[in-house]
Amino acid sequence: MKAAADGDFIAAVAEHFVNRRGRGTMLSPADLACLADWERAGVGAAAAIRGIDEAFRRGGEIRSLHQCRWAVEEERRRSQAGARSPGDDRLGEKSLDEKLAALEAALEDAARDAADARAKAAIHDAAAAARKLAEGAETGNAVKVQNELDEIENELFTEIRKTLTADEAAGLERDARAQLRGRDLEAEAARRTVRAITTRKLRERFRLPSFTI
Repeated sequence: MKAAADGDFIAAVAEHFVNRRGRGTMLSPADLACLADWERAGVGAAAAIRGIDEAFRRGGEIRSLHQCRWAVEEERRRSQAGARSPGDDRLGEKSLDEKLAALEAALEDAARDAADARAKAAIHDAAAAARKLAEGAETGNAVKVQNELDEIENELFTEIRKTLTADEAAGLERDARAQLRGRDLEAEAARRTVRAITTRKLRERFRLPSFTI
C-alpha cells in the first residue's frame, strides 16, 4: 500500500528516526515490526516523519518507534482527512480525556458484540482500565498515557488469543507468514511482524478499536 512517491518507506522513516534519536544505527526487532505495520496500513513516509518529529517535540526522551505511535497515527488521520475534506476530521483536536472516553465506549460496544464469554469479559476489563486511566492525574502526558494503553492492549490480546482453538491460531499465523513472502526480515523481526499481523486480524474479528491516541 506504499505510495510510489514515498520511495522506500521503511528505509526513509528508519533513517529519519535514527537521526532524530541521535544514537545507534540499528533498529530493534520491535521497531522494524512497527515500520512494517505502518507500511501495511498505508501510512505515508511524510506523515510518519511528521509524527516522529511531533513525538520528539512533545514526548521527552524517545528510545523506540513504539513511543511515536500516537503521533504517527494522528498524522495519518490528518492526511486521510485532508484527502477527503479539509477540516472535517476533528479527532486530532480532542483532549486525551475525550479520546480515552471514546476508546472506553468503543470497547464496551465490542464487549456487547462478543459472542465468546471469555473475550467479552476481557474486552470489558480493558474498557474499565481505559476509564481508570482517564481518571488519573497525568493524562496530560501523552507518552505516559500511550505506554499505559499499550500495556492494556497487550493484556487484552493475550486474553483474546486464549479464546482461539489450536486450528484457529495456526491458521492466523499461516496467513500472516504468507504476507511476509519476499520480504527479507531477520527471524526476530519476522516473528514480531507476524504477531502484529495476527493482532490486526483479531482486532478486525472482534471489532476492537485502535489503542493509539
